[in-house]
Amino acid sequence: MKKILYPVIACAAAAALILVAALMLPDMVSEVPEIPENQTARPTGALRENVSFIEVRARGGGSTLLYPEDPGYFALETECLEQIRCISGQYKTGFSREELDAMKQNSTYVAMYFPVPTTFVTSYIVDGLPKEILADEAVFFLDLEDWSGNMIVMRLGDGGCGVWDTSRDRGELRDLVDPILLELRTRMGDD
Repeated sequence: MKKILYPVIACAAAAALILVAALMLPDMVSEVPEIPENQTARPTGALRENVSFIEVRARGGGSTLLYPEDPGYFALETECLEQIRCISGQYKTGFSREELDAMKQNSTYVAMYFPVPTTFVTSYIVDGLPKEILADEAVFFLDLEDWSGNMIVMRLGDGGCGVWDTSRDRGELRDLVDPILLELRTRMGDD
């Protein structure tokens, strides 16, 4: 009986490993499509639920929504996350949802939206530890005249907005969004 039991167990274990490998292997080897670097973002018409996205909006109207599969998304996401990581202080002010929405109507900005509240670890040290910020929206204004050029506004749900300062300048972010803004302005001029 023992002579038969060991090979049966070994065969069952091998079959289980093959089954697990067959289920996991396609996910592990899926190819990422190659996207040319000089291609600008395509406008996306409607919001999609439960997906993170980035909005680039030009002053005066017109915006482009970028989703993870869109050209330029990952470079913008990386730079925005670096802006957040470099947060070095908090302003002693805040904005209501309505105030932030009004500011956005009259500005050029990049905004990241997250389907669920996300925790960000910053460089801002509070009580000896890096400050963590919970938010579902982060707005990076590019042309506010009465505020610091490095201000980040982070919102959570329907509550108020925290206003933060980052030690990272907006140069890289501006370079990434300039082609998108040019395309937006061209489209707005054609309308």
